[in-house]
Amino acid sequence: MKELKVDFEMIGMAMEDVSRDCMEYYLDKETGQVIVLSEEISRYAEGDEDSIREDLPDWQKGEIQIAENIRNNNRDRYINIPEKPTYESYNIMVDFAEKIEDELLREKLSIALDGKGAFGRFKRVINDYPDYEREWFEFKEGRIKEEIIEWLSLIGIKGI
Repeated sequence: MKELKVDFEMIGMAMEDVSRDCMEYYLDKETGQVIVLSEEISRYAEGDEDSIREDLPDWQKGEIQIAENIRNNNRDRYINIPEKPTYESYNIMVDFAEKIEDELLREKLSIALDGKGAFGRFKRVINDYPDYEREWFEFKEGRIKEEIIEWLSLIGIKGI
């Protein structure tokens, strides 16, 4: 298994972006870098709009070259970072709520997690309990890191 320095926080943010309607995320399996491509850059990389590219700033031209490299030349080097299904994020909240010792808070979180809008309600409830909110973020971060480690392992990488 190849050891690679990766940005766990950036990979986690990419996995949590489930809409994927304006961004794509790739991991460079040689450098460990997370590459974020906007929908606009991806369109330029797919098309032959050379005349439009001339008017773009150098930094955008560089992003287009990276996107072209990902799409056309090095599919083995770059891998799309998968989005995490929303039910997995929901399950993390449920697991956290079930371990809360404060009965009143545990009950509030249980109610908040019932039905549509659970993510927002959970956030509003936990926000009223600063100590538990810190504990929540640590719990969530730990679980996401475990998921990233598992995914990296599946693609033959040990993240460091």
